[in-house]
Amino acid sequence: MKRFLIITILALSVFSLALTLDDAYRLANITQRKLIMMFSSPTCYYCNLFKKEVFPKEDFQEILIPNFVFVELYATDEKTTLFAKEVLGEESVSYRDLFAGFGVRGTPTFFFFKGKEGLGYLPGYVDKDNFIKILKYVAQELKEDFQTYLKKDDPFVGEPLIIEIFKEDADFVLEKDENAVKVDTVPNEVRRDRIYVTDSPDVAKTLQEKGALRVLLAK
Repeated sequence: MKRFLIITILALSVFSLALTLDDAYRLANITQRKLIMMFSSPTCYYCNLFKKEVFPKEDFQEILIPNFVFVELYATDEKTTLFAKEVLGEESVSYRDLFAGFGVRGTPTFFFFKGKEGLGYLPGYVDKDNFIKILKYVAQELKEDFQTYLKKDDPFVGEPLIIEIFKEDADFVLEKDENAVKVDTVPNEVRRDRIYVTDSPDVAKTLQEKGALRVLLAK
């Protein structure tokens, strides 16, 4: 799996969305976003620093939410997951087993997926501005050398999409994604850091025209 982060911007070594890995994986697939798994520990200094200094910041969220679904995993969590069967070809395993299966040696470690395809991983803490660059790089699935990309100014915020989904999936997104909102009319303020759900094609089109990056059209 590709490791794109340069050692020179690593530190010495969230705000959790309270999702299970299986729910996060399903959300990512429904909304055509990529998945970020953060292997974490409650006592990890750099995990907590990430959750305080990086995750909640507005400019980080504006890139994260329309492009990724984020889930935090603890080795002490007894949850089991079918994600391992989907991606690793193994039967349902515990989160602790995932730490071993992905070869996680320290926390935080971040893995990036597009569906079942691994896009890379990031070991260690990175400051907000560099993490935003990483999110943009991964979201666009860029092939150029990351060191070269890091020096560029990239205005990317996300690819605007209207995604047709079943009502059952729309209900799931509204239940599980705290950034998802159901709208019957176009709100006065259209935000990038929202996942809009509507059953009106006209509303969906107008939302996209006003800057929404993820619009789910329930059928």
